Amino acid sequence: MIEDVRSRAKELRKRSYYVYRAVILQHLRDLFEAGSLNEEDAKALVARMMPDGGTASIGTKVTEVRTSAKSRKHVKPESFATLTSMAYAKGSRTYDIVGGLLEYGPEVLTRPCELLGARLDGNQLSVRSAKWSPANGKGIGEIRRIGLMDAIPGWELREFRELLVLLREDLNAVDGDRTLLVRRYGAALRELRKGESWAEGITLKSTRSQGRATLARAGYTAAEIASIMGHASAETSASHYGKASEGWKLPPDRQPLMVSEQALAKVRPGARAKSKMARSEPVATPEESCEPPGLNLR
Repeated sequence: MIEDVRSRAKELRKRSYYVYRAVILQHLRDLFEAGSLNEEDAKALVARMMPDGGTASIGTKVTEVRTSAKSRKHVKPESFATLTSMAYAKGSRTYDIVGGLLEYGPEVLTRPCELLGARLDGNQLSVRSAKWSPANGKGIGEIRRIGLMDAIPGWELREFRELLVLLREDLNAVDGDRTLLVRRYGAALRELRKGESWAEGITLKSTRSQGRATLARAGYTAAEIASIMGHASAETSASHYGKASEGWKLPPDRQPLMVSEQALAKVRPGARAKSKMARSEPVATPEESCEPPGLNLR
């Protein structure tokens, strides 16, 4: 992570750079206090954080208008499969986790940080929602339960459980610092796709966006998708994530995820839906897609 922050220092705003630096310093302090890092190595790593060109170079290539991370919303299944195989081939713990996040992310639609500490009971996945708090009104609940129907075949559940165990162990090792781990996995993915032009822009966030597009194409309504993704508004996923027209085509009898009536009841209609309701027009219909509507998931 030190090398990643150093290499991107010119493109980072100064505030962002020093936030990253503070996280790394705290992790080094923890390792030193635990006896896992001696004083000489700690000093060397701290010195290594200084970017080429010194502190004056930080943020020199930041544009005036801040742009997004350029994360791709739509990714072909073969692209995810290739990156997954490349990650597993590395044979390291971190890359095994990155491979698992790429493999299962499009199926369960969680944010990468939400799988940290997640629990799987039978075919029900329980995650702690990342953007929920009693005051912000952005989520439908602190704990989100996702029913895995055909999303992960029964014979693959053991491998998915093993991924969750690795994530939980990593989380315990960093005292619950989800941000640090997501940055670690994200840096590993960026390293993995270096020199691969076809993989440009594919991030861990891309898995959630593509998964949303696939559910929309399969006939799930905007409100149903919002309940699965943990959004309080039915319009959030439609405006910020993948589109139905770019979703993967699923077999007609496949039902990836279960829709919870309890979660669905907490999803509020967005402004466009309210406008339709005022005109007595239908609102709970699947998005325009290539697939027939009417999945009975509840």
